[in-house]
Amino acid sequence: AIGVFTYNVTTTGNSCTPATTSGIITVSAGHTITAGTNQTVCQNAAMTSITMTLGGGATGATVTGLPAGVTSSVSGLTLTISGTPTVTGPFTYNVTTTGNSCTPATTSGTITVNPNHTITAGTSQSLCVNTALTSITMTLGGGATGATVTSLPAGVTSSVSGGILTISGT
Repeated sequence: AIGVFTYNVTTTGNSCTPATTSGIITVSAGHTITAGTNQTVCQNAAMTSITMTLGGGATGATVTGLPAGVTSSVSGLTLTISGTPTVTGPFTYNVTTTGNSCTPATTSGTITVNPNHTITAGTSQSLCVNTALTSITMTLGGGATGATVTSLPAGVTSSVSGGILTISGT
């Protein structure tokens, strides 16, 4: 049980006056924290806050492994991880509670930061009807793996292969 307990001791034995003493035993609550969660976000975009609730003897927490641009804070018994990650990759964060002298609680989660899509600039061409277009190529980057091309003239198509977008035709 959790609480403050005063104990009393009285000796027994022969008929002489018993000896007495007392003391206090304080039982503190162990640390608790709700589970960390995983999140996927794009680079340079604000993430949805991750919140965890501290309990028992936990009054604070240490968080490690966050990507640049993301921080943690404790208000009352709520730990919040938030921010705008500026680097890409998977980041496993670890949380260890602080507070009374009882064993800390731990939890973890992963924040995956995906790179933003990029594409090299398109070019313009002028040509006569029924003349082959000189292929226009653009390089996809970041998280881009495909592209949708609209408003091409009849006979002109687009395709993506190996991160290269090609527009060609007659």
